[in-house]
Amino acid sequence: MRRHLLITLGLLTLLALTTEPAEAVGLYNPGEPHARYVCVPSLLWRNPELCPSYGPGTTHYRLASIQLPDPLPELPTLELPQDDDEITPHTYAYVKKLPLNVYRHPMEAALGLPPVRTMLSGDWWVSVESAVEYEGQRWYQINEGEFVTTDALVLAGPSRFQGIYLTQQPSHPFAWINRWVQPSIVPQGPLNTEAEPLLRYQLVTIFAEEQRGDDIWYLIGSDQWVEQQNIARVDVDSPPEGVPPGAKWIEIDLFEQTIAAYEGERMVYATLISSGRTGTATPPGLYTLWSKVREGKMSNPDVEDGSLAWYYLEDVPWTLYFNEGYSIHAAYWHDAFGFTRSHGCVNLAPRDAKWFFTWADPLIPDGIDQFYVGGSMPNTWVWVHFSPPFE
Repeated sequence: MRRHLLITLGLLTLLALTTEPAEAVGLYNPGEPHARYVCVPSLLWRNPELCPSYGPGTTHYRLASIQLPDPLPELPTLELPQDDDEITPHTYAYVKKLPLNVYRHPMEAALGLPPVRTMLSGDWWVSVESAVEYEGQRWYQINEGEFVTTDALVLAGPSRFQGIYLTQQPSHPFAWINRWVQPSIVPQGPLNTEAEPLLRYQLVTIFAEEQRGDDIWYLIGSDQWVEQQNIARVDVDSPPEGVPPGAKWIEIDLFEQTIAAYEGERMVYATLISSGRTGTATPPGLYTLWSKVREGKMSNPDVEDGSLAWYYLEDVPWTLYFNEGYSIHAAYWHDAFGFTRSHGCVNLAPRDAKWFFTWADPLIPDGIDQFYVGGSMPNTWVWVHFSPPFE
């Protein structure tokens, strides 16, 4: 008797699972999408909208439905000319020994004369003009009439990374790989060992995305899925409200740590940034440029030398001020683009900073180091926002 009862219950269950949607009593209500909790393959392929958004069957259906372009399209970019000898306008160095006396000439140090100044604490970066030797000791000249011993400095190696110039509007989102990663065959699945590892600063195109709990995975090629935390994504966006039609504007995405240049609706350039850390975050908003500075000194306005929070940066090149002391400028002191790093400004690799400085309105002639933007001049808008993909 028990055996016959089990068989009967099994047949009833199978009948319930294979019944057409209109006959599935208690499982389907046209006014409640995704109300069906069990979906057999035949229903899933015919009426996927009746099934839950996430689940083994629905996920398999969604992944199987992805059709990659054949061949895979390449981003419409133009390779810009590069001069490896002129990444930055100066040679820079980090002061590794503090306090550090600065002398008018190495001879004055040898004679025991007092220094012209002393660097006390914090982070100091200086420009190196030349090197000399005096009585068997080597010295760097860092400014006119300022010399320090060479063993107190570490020469900087500015980043050679550069973003992309786009010849036409990209048809897909794209991204840079932030850290070395091996792609997976499916989201949260086994690694695709047949695919090449993805390297930092490698450029990829995004063809689809899939969410797994709190994680988002991006499809960048056949059987190649990468988790969101490993990339910095760029999407084409429309100009924000307030930007005049056809104007130049800059989009800064604080979540993705990317920046893009637009002329009206069209994106013309994109690259990675390092914006302010949590305690010194870059403020969101819509701004216009108020000054362009070809190169200038930057320091912490809240403290003085002697504080551990002090920093001093000499000859920071290609700076665009857009909100009081906040600016977009080159960072010759690190290569962490794609991650927050700064005291509030938007750091760019030197080549990127030079491109934005040259492109942004108003254009200024050579020989002018600092230019204040008047109200009647052509200007460039700057939109700073935070756009996490989880919303």
